[in-house]
Amino acid sequence: MREKELFFKLLLVSVMLLMTVTGRAQSHGNRLSLGFGALYESGLDATLAVEHETKSHNAWEYFANGYVKWTKDEKAGHVTKDSFWNNYHTWGLGIAYKPCVARSRNKYGSLRLGASAGSDTHEFVGWAHVGYEHNYVLSHGWHLYWQVKTDVCINGQDLFRTGLVLGIKLPTGAR
Repeated sequence: MREKELFFKLLLVSVMLLMTVTGRAQSHGNRLSLGFGALYESGLDATLAVEHETKSHNAWEYFANGYVKWTKDEKAGHVTKDSFWNNYHTWGLGIAYKPCVARSRNKYGSLRLGASAGSDTHEFVGWAHVGYEHNYVLSHGWHLYWQVKTDVCINGQDLFRTGLVLGIKLPTGAR
């Protein structure tokens, strides 16, 4: 139950941060991003990140990530609240470099290459991240994005995790 409360508290703080950020169009700036995704097999992913854009839409991302893997409750025969929240979950902190590989009007795509480390609440877990992120630039510097991601896990229950993440980025106003 504590993990569920912590998850919702982090989500609430993230939304409050996103609502207080001032927006303005910029390049070479910083953005605060929040993304949620579904990963194979039976996992949900949430990422809160700060992105610093450099030349030509290349960027560095510093992120915190949480992951929940659910399973079917054997007694009930379906996924229950307990089998969802009390199965396997991880958290991690990491960094990713995102070189831009495709550009067009009001959108661009980047590779996402990174590493992170964290815990599954019992022992150390590490990840190598590879993926593709596509951004749609909106007015006032806001971005919508989708990501196809693959994580290679070190010392975790899952060796590979792969899936799709959807999210939003807001400019922080700092350059």
